[in-house]
Amino acid sequence: MKYGIIDIGSNTIRLNLYLVDEDKNIISLANKKYVAGIASYVNKGYLTKKGADKIVDILIKLEKLCETFGVEKVYPFATASIRNIKNKDEVLEYVSKNAGIHIDLVSGEEEAMLGYLGVKQDYNIDNGYIIDIGGGSTEVTLMEDGEIKYSNSLPIGSLSLQKTYCNKIIPDHDEAKKMAKETKKLLKKSSIPKVKNPVAYGIGGTIRVCGNVCMEVFELPSPMELDTDLLDSLYKKIIDEKKKVLTKVLQVNPARIHTITPGMIILKELLDYLNIKTIYISKKGAREGYLTKVLK
Repeated sequence: MKYGIIDIGSNTIRLNLYLVDEDKNIISLANKKYVAGIASYVNKGYLTKKGADKIVDILIKLEKLCETFGVEKVYPFATASIRNIKNKDEVLEYVSKNAGIHIDLVSGEEEAMLGYLGVKQDYNIDNGYIIDIGGGSTEVTLMEDGEIKYSNSLPIGSLSLQKTYCNKIIPDHDEAKKMAKETKKLLKKSSIPKVKNPVAYGIGGTIRVCGNVCMEVFELPSPMELDTDLLDSLYKKIIDEKKKVLTKVLQVNPARIHTITPGMIILKELLDYLNIKTIYISKKGAREGYLTKVLK
């Protein structure tokens, strides 16, 4: 049977198509992504009609794509992109009425578990942090013995930082410092527990693109492991050698050109705060976790 999982994020709306056989083996077939920039349509905590219409338009397109591929079951879900807005109930009703599609709004705790189920498909993880930097929020989960010990959604993301502090597309030195200061302030206010010998796993597009760009710039064999020294070097190169390094970003993932630097700042500050030297990057994440939950 073919399944479609639609992830409605603050920056992108992505459809992943999977084939699941009788033994519940999962084969990834294709994916389609739209850069929606939902976070940029939030005004004083409310998603505007223009933003809601964008969700409707993209979901209708993805629904038609699923019909074309003969997908039997489609599951759209949203996380902080809709969970954190003040008019979430009205937006969900508006989308249901105008697109004919019901969106499953997952809680922060559910999102943490979805991320864990996704990472488990790439790594044998029972203990460690799982970090997901989205467009409008950053999710941090601490697992102990396969159980969630702590989970929190920080109200800061790659797109929201870019929108708040950048006058142009890419932040300059002063804007980058302000982003780092804001991130540090939020981390100090957070209750994220620190552990000895921490291990971290990264999911989501922001962290993946950091790994992919590092692989291109530093000629690494794989983008699946990233240490803080490399991340610091990449950050300095983006700030000091914009044209050269951003050309690599355009080659790897042009849709992330405006959010990679803010996202990298969040990741750098978070790893430093938790005293993490290396982050392991997973190709799987909440979408694969959601499919795993559906198949149970």
